[in-house]
Amino acid sequence: MPPQPTDIELTALPRATTRPDSTLSRSSSTDKLSRVSTFANLPDLTSTPPPELALDTGLTRPSSPSSEEVGHRLRRLSGNEREGAGLELPPVDGGKGAWGFVVAGFILEFWGFSYSYASILVWLSSHEPWSNSSLAALTSIGTLLLAVMFICPVFVITIFRRYPDWVRTMLWTSALVNCLSMLVASWASEVWHLVLLIGVLGGLSGAILYAPVLLWLNSWFHDRRGLASGIVFAGTGLGGCVLPFLLSALLEHGGFATLCRAWAGITAGVYALALAFLKPRVPLVRPRGDRAPWLSIHDFGFVRDPVVLAMTVTTFLSSMAYLPVSLYLPIYTSSLSSSSSTANLVVALFNLSSMVGSTLTGYASDVSLPVTLSVMGAAGAVLSLTAWGLAQSLGAVFAFAVLFAAFSQVCSAWGAAARDAAGANPHLSTMIFCLFGIFRGVASIVGPFVSTGLYDEALASDEHASYGRFGFRSIIIFVGALSALAALGGPGVAWARGRKARRKAAEA
Repeated sequence: MPPQPTDIELTALPRATTRPDSTLSRSSSTDKLSRVSTFANLPDLTSTPPPELALDTGLTRPSSPSSEEVGHRLRRLSGNEREGAGLELPPVDGGKGAWGFVVAGFILEFWGFSYSYASILVWLSSHEPWSNSSLAALTSIGTLLLAVMFICPVFVITIFRRYPDWVRTMLWTSALVNCLSMLVASWASEVWHLVLLIGVLGGLSGAILYAPVLLWLNSWFHDRRGLASGIVFAGTGLGGCVLPFLLSALLEHGGFATLCRAWAGITAGVYALALAFLKPRVPLVRPRGDRAPWLSIHDFGFVRDPVVLAMTVTTFLSSMAYLPVSLYLPIYTSSLSSSSSTANLVVALFNLSSMVGSTLTGYASDVSLPVTLSVMGAAGAVLSLTAWGLAQSLGAVFAFAVLFAAFSQVCSAWGAAARDAAGANPHLSTMIFCLFGIFRGVASIVGPFVSTGLYDEALASDEHASYGRFGFRSIIIFVGALSALAALGGPGVAWARGRKARRKAAEA
């Protein structure tokens, strides 16, 4: 048994809450901690810091469940919450601070062309000097941007937890780097310039800016975490609905250089607004003692959780199916119509439906995660193999875009899965989010790469095929097969929950 916490001094507690027996008093709206003298080597359980701790410091029982729980909860305070001793914290699951945080996350999701890059891809592939490069090379700009943004947060969050007093500086610096990289990209002349400036620097600065959403969302929301994450992720859909037309207008009227310069200027104002609302529930201060440790293998002990494993596999499969559709569907549409507005329209419809589907998925996952995952995967498989495979008109493609996007928002189910595995532990939930993000980032590289290999360029002009026109047949089958496999995530999560329950019963 790991050693228990000792010498815990709680001096700022109201007298009315003091009891001779070691008990915990819960409140969803305020956390009152005076200070922590010493705690180390504390066990890892899935819980949040209790709002009020009423302990008899003269009573020490190593085997006491309440002592163990208190020790663990102090150990697991997200970031440096213990530095906020004596402060009355804002409420969870509601209030000005919580919903202001959601607004900030929504803005950060809204303003970005990672999911609108398909509109830029269509333009680049038809205008020199970019058209001289292969489709795979041009696609790598957007896929690398997504991959870096999904994979890097786990490392960024570790730095944030170790240096909380530098978080605001790092956020503003990243906003500056993001704007400058887009500005410099306006003078780029080679694809590798865009890969470095937009894919790497843009992705890394975006990951730093978005990391607080993952780090602090779980401390702002518990019971409504699925809804909150769904609203935040819906920003991507709304941005993807509006921004393609803005991007297209800038490209058509001024070219790629004008797009980059205008984007850099507008981004500066948007990020300034978002950062004004992006605040943690617990104030950021310099640690009084040693700084938080660097990332270690012990931080990933949760990967053995069956629910986490099932959701990780489901996320990877669903992402492998989703990302090729989001990138290549506009190219498929442009084969049916030479108008650039048609490709932008399908991107807009796809992302608008993603916004609605994201919110609904977040709500549905709070009700039943297994059923939600099964319905999403099954719908994606049926739609891709039928609606897309047999599409002979723009109307059919638009219908497929709307329906497939609505049933493919697996990211909005992460909150429910993290809560299921981590309970109310903010730090553990954040690490689980990061794990899911890493696998989605890997899928954002692997999925489009595989799809590019499956694309039959020799049949690009084949408009008379009965199934999978314009060389997309293999890609359509690939998307349908992976969606069907992702549908097994529902039974997988249900089985994982049952296994956990049986194991806990056996241990009891």
